Amino acid sequence: MPRQSPARLALAAALLLLALPACATGGAGSYGAGNSTFLPPSRPAEFNLGALPWGASVDSVTSVIEPHGYNLNKTDADGDLNFDGVLFRSPTRLFAFMANQKLVKVRLYINTADEDALTVYQNVRAELTKQYGAPRETIEQYAAPYRKGDKNELAAIKAGKVDLQTHWIQGPGSRTPHVAAQVTDKLTVVVDIESAAWDKESLRRRRATAK
Repeated sequence: MPRQSPARLALAAALLLLALPACATGGAGSYGAGNSTFLPPSRPAEFNLGALPWGASVDSVTSVIEPHGYNLNKTDADGDLNFDGVLFRSPTRLFAFMANQKLVKVRLYINTADEDALTVYQNVRAELTKQYGAPRETIEQYAAPYRKGDKNELAAIKAGKVDLQTHWIQGPGSRTPHVAAQVTDKLTVVVDIESAAWDKESLRRRRATAK
């Protein structure tokens, strides 16, 4: 595929944003594609964010994330920072989840073209393996009538008949105990990078939602 200019990447990202899911659940905060304009920088984003400064303030998080090719879009109703970028030639929204205005988790939504979802997922797995070592758990389960290698993988994913996840679990005492990648039934690749403080914040958010 010919290499696209940054300007064309930005235009393609803006157009593809129309396909972004309307919301994210499970403590993800509001995705709200229709509530904000996609603001990608003029250059592709970097996947490796380096050593994330867990516990950093809002200003510090912005100063760390933006040099990796992401533009701060807005702060959402949960106090989380929303950044936009173009990753793997796909429009990407990065959420910096905050607890008491301190960074506790990063989530990336990589909105790939449908036909590229599995390739991008494998590229993400390879990159995360470089950063965090061999994954602790890999899930690749197909439900009837689909099976791996039948050339209907994308249809199976859309039908909710495939579970594709990879987890890097570092264990107690780790600075970043859990990292995960998955492909959703929207053919979006999602990456979660969590600090040790995320479990407590996730529980707080679930309880607040249940009220």
